[in-house]
Amino acid sequence: MAQIFPFRGLTYNPGKIADFSSVVAPPYDVISAEHQAELYDRSPRNVVRIDYCRDADPYETVPRRFREWQEDGTLVPEDAPAIYYLSQEYRLQDGIPRERRGFIALATIEDFGGGIHGHENTLAEPKEDRLKLMLACDAQFSSILGLYTDERPTLTDALSDHVKARDPKVEAELGEFGTSRLWAVTDPGLISMVQEALSRQEVFIADGHHRYEAASGYRNRRLAERPGTGGVEGFNRVMMYFANLREEGVVILPTHRLVRELPDVSSAELEESLQRHFHVEAFPRNGDGRRRFLDTLRNPKGGQRLLGASFRGDSRHLALRLRDGETMRRLAPDMGPELRALDVTTLHVLLMEHILGVSTRGAVNTDAVAYTHDAEEALAEVEAGGCQAAFILNPPSAGEMISVSLKGEKMPQKSTYFFPKLVTGLVIHKVDV
Repeated sequence: MAQIFPFRGLTYNPGKIADFSSVVAPPYDVISAEHQAELYDRSPRNVVRIDYCRDADPYETVPRRFREWQEDGTLVPEDAPAIYYLSQEYRLQDGIPRERRGFIALATIEDFGGGIHGHENTLAEPKEDRLKLMLACDAQFSSILGLYTDERPTLTDALSDHVKARDPKVEAELGEFGTSRLWAVTDPGLISMVQEALSRQEVFIADGHHRYEAASGYRNRRLAERPGTGGVEGFNRVMMYFANLREEGVVILPTHRLVRELPDVSSAELEESLQRHFHVEAFPRNGDGRRRFLDTLRNPKGGQRLLGASFRGDSRHLALRLRDGETMRRLAPDMGPELRALDVTTLHVLLMEHILGVSTRGAVNTDAVAYTHDAEEALAEVEAGGCQAAFILNPPSAGEMISVSLKGEKMPQKSTYFFPKLVTGLVIHKVDV
C-alpha cells in the first residue's frame, strides 16, 4: 500500500513573479520544439528552462540555473512540510466545465507490484534523460499522476473544505490544460488523516511512467553511493499527484494512430484479410458518412468492441469488430486475457503488425506512426494525403487499466491519455540527499 509524506516544496515567489501563468509549462513529453520556443519567450523564469532545457548540454546548464533561481529568490521553500491540494478546472470539446481534484505529496518508491502499479511500457531514451536530470539537480520538477480508488470523495472533500477560505498559493492558466490552483496544507491532523487513508490504498500510475522509473533508478544510484542507508532519505521518495479514480473529473481520452507509410499490400489482399478476421461495417467517405462512422464507434451496441480504420485511396470508413478471440490467442499466447482483449492490443497485434506488417514495438512519434486525440483530425489527415491510414480507438476504461496493472502486464505506449495533463512548475521537490 502507498506510503506518503509531506514535504517543503519549492514554489515560485509571488514577489518575483507577477503572473504564474507565464512560468508554468506542460509536461516535457508533450512539448514540441515550437511550443518549447514559445515557452522560452514567455518568461526568462519559465520552468521549461530547467525541466526541458534546449541548451547543448542541459545537464550542465540546468543545475546552475536551478541553483541561481533559489539564490535570487525566484523559487522559495515552504515554511513547514506540506501536502498540496490541487484543483484543475478545464473543458473538453463539449465545452462543459469540469474539475479534477487531488493532492501532491511524496510517495515511497516501490518496485511495481507492491502498493504502486504501472500499466504502460517505457522506452530507454526518455528514462535516461530524466535520470540524468535528477542526478544533476537532485530535484523532481514535475509530479507523477497516480490514481487511487475510493467510492467516497472523503479526502478531496476534506482538503477542499480546509482551503476554501484561503486564496491559492499558486494560480495559473495554461491553454487546454485549464486553470490550476494550488494550496499548501500544513495542518498535522489533516496530513495524518490523508496518510492513513492512502496507507490502505493501492496506487495506479496514470501518467509519468518514465519519470517514475527514472526516480527508481535515481534512488538505486544514491543507495549504491551510501551503503547502509535507505528508508527515510528524500531520494527514496518521488513527488506524486493523487486523484480519486471514482471522481468525475478524472477523464481518459482516446489516442488514435496515424500511419504514414504502409508496406505494399494490395487493396484486394487487405480487404480479404479484414473480412476474414473482422465483421466490417462500411460508411461512405463524406460528411454524413464520417458522422455516422464516428457515432457508431463512440456508441457501440451491446458492449461491442469496435476499431475504426480509414485508408488512403479507399472511399469508405470502416468499423471493425473482431470475429472471435482465437486469432488473438494464437498471435499473443503469452498475454493475459485482460491485456489481449483491449482494443489497442487488437489494433497493434492483429491489424497493424499481422495484417499490415507495421511494427508497433517502440514506435512512439516515429517517422512511421504518429498520434492524435482528435478523430476528425486523424480522418482529415488521410483525406489530405498526410498519412496512408488512420486508426480510431475508444479509450480503455479505468477498470481495464487496473485489471492489466494488477496482473503485472503493460499496455503499449500511448494506450491511455489522462486529461488534463499535470502542469509543471506548480511545486518542485528538492531532494534531501
